[in-house]
Amino acid sequence: MSFFDSAIIVVYLAVVFGIGIACARGQKSLKDYFLGDRNIPWWAAACSGVGAIVSGVAYLGAPGLAFSRDFSYHQIRLGIPVAIAVIAVVMLPIFFRLNIYSIYEYLQRRFDRRVRLLASALFLLSKCGYLAVVIYAPSLVVAQATGLPVNLIVFATGLGTMIYTLIGGIKAVIWTDTLQVGILMSGIVVTIFLVASRVPGGFAEVMQTADAAERLKFVDWSFSLTETYTVWGGLIGGTFLLISQFGSNQAEIQRFLTTKSIRHANWAMITSMLVASAVGIALFFIGTTLFGFYSAFPEKGGLTLDPNRVYAKFIIEEMPMGLRGLIIAAVLSASMSAISVVLNSLATVAMADFVPLWRKQPSTVTGARWMTLAIGVGVTTLASFGDQFGNLLEATTRVISLFIGSVTGIFMLGMLSRRITATAGFWGMLAGMVAAFVINFFTDVSFLWLSPISATITILIGIVWSGFSRDSAPEQVEELTFNFRRKE
Repeated sequence: MSFFDSAIIVVYLAVVFGIGIACARGQKSLKDYFLGDRNIPWWAAACSGVGAIVSGVAYLGAPGLAFSRDFSYHQIRLGIPVAIAVIAVVMLPIFFRLNIYSIYEYLQRRFDRRVRLLASALFLLSKCGYLAVVIYAPSLVVAQATGLPVNLIVFATGLGTMIYTLIGGIKAVIWTDTLQVGILMSGIVVTIFLVASRVPGGFAEVMQTADAAERLKFVDWSFSLTETYTVWGGLIGGTFLLISQFGSNQAEIQRFLTTKSIRHANWAMITSMLVASAVGIALFFIGTTLFGFYSAFPEKGGLTLDPNRVYAKFIIEEMPMGLRGLIIAAVLSASMSAISVVLNSLATVAMADFVPLWRKQPSTVTGARWMTLAIGVGVTTLASFGDQFGNLLEATTRVISLFIGSVTGIFMLGMLSRRITATAGFWGMLAGMVAAFVINFFTDVSFLWLSPISATITILIGIVWSGFSRDSAPEQVEELTFNFRRKE
């Protein structure tokens, strides 16, 4: 890597840390630290939402998946309309009205502490696993570029991001994400045009080569539950997955709650979901163009390489000086934005849901920073085992589907029915979680079905149990459930 490339990366990192330090000024309360005093512009919250989804995992894993397979992964986007309707109409208005730090606090008000802690624990487990993959992803590129050990880059990336996140809180996260999303999107556009221009015949030849190899396939009408990506898996599993990602996920919802009104929160949510989907498809086009390039030049060895490393190989070996530094900065931007978002949300949940169990004094900004430090060190250590994760994009999607389906189910139960009791909700969620683990580890059912199956079991057990129970729902249940006759 040239001096010019290194200089670009250093300048980028300096700007990011500068933003983190600037955002630390005047933070005197947890509302400032975790919610930005609710004065963040909706478009900045939307950029942060995109950053939480489009991580370094997507930046490397999506091209790798398109390079080795096709576009069938994007059938999960078929669930977007229903997911937007559920989140915008039902979930976000209730969260916004309650004025809470952790969305799992809702579950204690609607049910009881057991339900809240179980949902929070599932979130912590799923996001720690997700975060480990996200920290590992950019290290592949930087290690190839510099010749340094991957684990050294893992610790530098994870702990470096942790520092500006714990200093600046949610404001640092959102404003650095806004910068980083701009950089990563620029990197995508530049890469697609650069790779296509290197192929004899240009973009038309790339598409022809990809089509002949069935790399452009999008739709699979199979009814098989073992087929990884199908239309039905996308419509049903994709809907639950997107609701899990954007509606019952602290990492996303927390960004939207920093805006000043429910209307702005919905704008941020809808924009982030649509833009993240468009960026995801564009990242697959990088994989398609890379397949065309290495098919045209098989002697370069790209066709036999681990798909996770194909994009990194092109960046290091084929990109000109200066542009190489920009793209590496884009990969770092994608990862650091997601790391900071998730790390801040993990600290929020830990401080709001678990620390009060043993500490009676009010939580402070200093305590939140220590929690961010502890979680950052833990997940960075876990990331050092990243070579065991398989395809990066599928690994993160599987983690989300495995843990969060039952959480989505309990939120739906609580918000759409006034009859569900705390005990019914707790055992329903526990049964849904166990079902997801059994299906994942003992059957060949596609992981896209884990969320809908887990959520459905949670909902059914909650309804049936409540029907036979003599327990009652909380008195203030009307304020905690959706009412079709009430204007939210």
